[in-house]
Parts: sequence; structure tokens; C-alpha cells
Amino acid sequence: MSGGRPPHFHAYSWIGPKPDFDRERDRRPESPGFAASELPPLQVAHWLRKPGRLVRATYEGPGEAAAWLAERVGESVAAERLRPPLDAQVALAVQTLGWGGDIGWGAYLTGTRFLSLAVVACPNRADPSARCPLR
Repeated sequence: MSGGRPPHFHAYSWIGPKPDFDRERDRRPESPGFAASELPPLQVAHWLRKPGRLVRATYEGPGEAAAWLAERVGESVAAERLRPPLDAQVALAVQTLGWGGDIGWGAYLTGTRFLSLAVVACPNRADPSARCPLR
């Protein structure tokens, strides 16, 4: 991590039609509309290159950030459909965020709706030149 500062974590969510999610060209940073689009980026770390208004929450610790993921999933997806079970996913998220990694989860909802969730470490190992979207 740059500057020796421990990371904080930005949480992001998007729900929309799966065909929109599948428009990969709009999800790349080099795309002209990338920054203005609410579509999730192809690389989880690239959320940091989007406007701060898309940050849903910010957390200082990995446990809090993983709990946010669990709450969002619990609001939208039937727990019995999850494989591996949610508690195992949350434990892995805490571990991954703990070493400064990023988390990206996705799930189909009703019809063609798709849920995309992400928690991104800031500063970021995968995209070290990305600036904090809230500073």
C-alpha cells in the first residue's frame, strides 16, 4: 500500500438488466462514457475511477465492509440459493479485504435483473494510480 496508510474500503452496488451488464465496452475505463456510467467496471478496482457519488458506504475495517456485503445479499438473494453459503463467503471476504484485496459478487435476481456488489480497498493494490473517489 502506498504511503504506509492502512486501506479503507469503498462499497458499491448496482442492480440492472443483465444485457446492460453484458455491454463490456461501456465497462472499460478507456470507454468515453465510463466515468459517467453507473455500470460496474470489468475490473473491480476500477470502481475507484468512477465518481464518488457511486460510493454507497465507506468502512475502516474489513469486517464492517464484509457485513455490508452480507446485508445487501440478504436483502436480494434467497440464502438457500447461495453456494458456497453466505457465512463462508463473508469469512473469505474478511480475509481477502484484510490483506488489501478487493471483493466482487454478482447474482441473478428476478427476470433478467442482475445484482453486482463490490468492496474496493483504497489505496488499491491492483490499481495503485487510482485516487480516492471521496478525497
